[in-house]
Amino acid sequence: MTQHSGFGRQDVARCWAGFASFGAGLVHVAVVNEHLREYRLFGIFFAVLGIAQILWGVAAFARPTVPFPQLTGAVTLGVLALWMVSRTVGLPIGPEPWTAEAAARPDVLCAVLEVALLLCLVAAAPRRSPEPAVDGGSRAAIRYVSLLFAGALAVSAVATPAMAASESGEHAEPHFTHSSH
Repeated sequence: MTQHSGFGRQDVARCWAGFASFGAGLVHVAVVNEHLREYRLFGIFFAVLGIAQILWGVAAFARPTVPFPQLTGAVTLGVLALWMVSRTVGLPIGPEPWTAEAAARPDVLCAVLEVALLLCLVAAAPRRSPEPAVDGGSRAAIRYVSLLFAGALAVSAVATPAMAASESGEHAEPHFTHSSH
């Protein structure tokens, strides 16, 4: 694989994958407590998954290539499949085996982030012919930063309402309260 200077499609896709993974990880961490109360193994699973997704997202930003793309894709597909099973026929373990759970805003939005992660992994995959070097000048840098900002904004727009809709988000205090004195 050849290194190139400048900013290309693969760089943007890698960073967007990082944002999507980071957002999904934040959502998973936000629902750990409610899952711990429901069934300890579920809470541990969400904690480990959330931390792994956050760390993978950070690694995607720090590296010039996607870290462990096949493994990341396989795990993400597995998580999405597990979610689909839990929403259609239910899981064979837990407090209510084989009882399907209703899809809620946090898990649907998290699934959207995970699908976005998969799409970004595909977009970041190296092509048979090396990607041509892109001019590293100021226009390319501005485009790259703009695309990164758009990716971060899109993930924030999905992850924030997902976390706010979780049990943890329901207990948040408003930032501005008016007291009547």
